[in-house]
Amino acid sequence: MFMRMLPYLWHSAWRSKRRSIITILGVAVGIFVFLALQSAILAVKAPARKAGSVQLLNVRESARSSVMASRLPQGYETKIGMVNGVEISTGVLSDLAVIGEKGVHVFVRGIDPDKYLSARAITVDPQQWTEFRNGKNTAIVGWRLMEGMGWNVGDNIEIRGLNLRTRIVGFIPPQDIDIEDHMLVHRDYLQRTRTAEEQVSYILARVSQSNDPLSVAEAIDAQMKVSPIPTKTVSAAAYAQAIIKDFMGFIDYLGVIGWIVIAVVALGIANAVGISVRERTREIGVLKAIGIPPCIVMSLVVSESVLLAVIGGLLGMAGAWGVITSAGSMAGLQLDVTTMAIGVFLALICGVLGATPAVLPIVRIPVTEALRTID
Repeated sequence: MFMRMLPYLWHSAWRSKRRSIITILGVAVGIFVFLALQSAILAVKAPARKAGSVQLLNVRESARSSVMASRLPQGYETKIGMVNGVEISTGVLSDLAVIGEKGVHVFVRGIDPDKYLSARAITVDPQQWTEFRNGKNTAIVGWRLMEGMGWNVGDNIEIRGLNLRTRIVGFIPPQDIDIEDHMLVHRDYLQRTRTAEEQVSYILARVSQSNDPLSVAEAIDAQMKVSPIPTKTVSAAAYAQAIIKDFMGFIDYLGVIGWIVIAVVALGIANAVGISVRERTREIGVLKAIGIPPCIVMSLVVSESVLLAVIGGLLGMAGAWGVITSAGSMAGLQLDVTTMAIGVFLALICGVLGATPAVLPIVRIPVTEALRTID
């Protein structure tokens, strides 16, 4: 019976074209905002997902509650390199810069080119890396950052917040690692501009395959315990997670705002459906009078709401995908298929939850009372 009622369903959904269009646009905007916020959360959490091999350890200052504030003597890389199981160790000076008119936040890493390449085992054009290694004020930039900022190899870049002037000599191609949206510069140059001579933010240590990373991490911290600055050693993924923890308040705020938006969407649908149902009380009474079961009547009204909500959800998803994949990469925003599917599913749920409370009282009304209602 429900299938035979589909033409009626479609006609009823567009009974008030203006109200239906406003409902669809409201859902579309809500889903767009929700997906945009989720993409920002994914971008912030990306380093933990792309930190690299479990054989890679990060050694930082243990006394600092904030990972970004860690400072270690550069000489620690030699001591850590002597720990049994460590193949190579190299100090990295990390800083955060705000670039461009839109205030894009970018991690700038000061590295020792030869040691860093060996420790991270990244894929990059050998000729570009050679030019970077042999230069002084040169930089290698992740492809995502290059694309977002509209930079090209050969461009001269100035980062005023770090007193940094550098020339891009190469880029890091896609390889699903965290530095695809970072900038790599020479460590000694960044140390001078940041007045942090002989200091690094952390030591990157690669553990040989025959050794257990956890045991090596414990050995490093045990050896450095008597040093002037004790260390805390964790995997690269755990280090990235610690950075994220510094921003957890921001992440939680984005998440709460996203769910508030979804709640507003559901309330908007409930209001629109409530108006529509009240206008059709007599019509619903007629349907019940000719033998249409109340459950079918309710299903029809809820289906109208779901139809409009899903159309709006698809429009919002398409808009979010278009904006984020084009301009959103500048801010490092990320949007995957799973998140988009969740957005459309939430639109469907909003359609159901928004319509059900509005239609229940009308469906339960006696037929005689419904038929006496003046439309």
